Order: sequence, then C-alpha cells, then structure tokens
Amino acid sequence: MLYRPLHIALFLGAASSSVAAEWEIGLSRGLDTYAATANDGTLLLVCDPDRVYNPNVSHAYFLSRQSDGKAPQRIVFLAATGEQAAFSVQDGIATQRDADPSEWAQLIDMIEAGGQIAVVTARDAFTLDQDALPGLRCR
Repeated sequence: MLYRPLHIALFLGAASSSVAAEWEIGLSRGLDTYAATANDGTLLLVCDPDRVYNPNVSHAYFLSRQSDGKAPQRIVFLAATGEQAAFSVQDGIATQRDADPSEWAQLIDMIEAGGQIAVVTARDAFTLDQDALPGLRCR
C-alpha cells in the first residue's frame, strides 16, 4: 500500500458518547502510525518525520472511518478545552499539504496534549478520550 501525503481531521457533534481510547503506535514502511478507535469511528494518523518519501516535506495524513462507512466531506476536531481544527477531506482523508497550516498545527497540539477530542461531521460524531502524545513528529 502506497502512502500519500494526507492529513485528516474529524469534527463530531456534542451528542456523542466518550469512550476511552489509547493510541496504538506503530511503524509501517518507514512511516510512524498512530491509531485511536472509539465505538463509532477510527482515527489514523500517518507521519513521515524522517522524510522517507520526500526529502523536502514531512508527509502526514489523517484517515477517518465512521460506523456508517460513509466518508464525510468536512471534519472538525473539538477539544474539551475549547480548541478546534477543521479540515476538508476526500474519502475520509485530509492531507497536511492541503490543510491550512494553522489548523494542522492546532490539531497536532490537541493530540499532543491528550484528553477528550470530539470528531464531528455533518452526519455523525464520536469522542476520543486519549493519552497525550508529547513530541509528536507530524509537523
């Protein structure tokens, strides 16, 4: 499977339930992977901090899968502390390259801090209650 430089963010409504989710950390084809799953969805972050696939750019992306199997066109992340980051997505994927740099930085800050993050789309939402990931190399 070839990884493309992508970043995905999900924004889910406040009516969602919170389920404890730990990050599953791995390495795939030289890329750092971070996955979190709740009852209604999965969030996968893939990062290329060592510039394996492009010496000039760190390719990172988010992939979001929701329980209904339908990919949203827009995803927003909302932290319990009030921060938010919104992204346009295609097939559940948003790329850092195509994202607003401030939105991408805000998303990485929220993930590094940990805590509850709602992943929201126009149709659905789920909440991750995650451990902090300090020093995340996805910028």
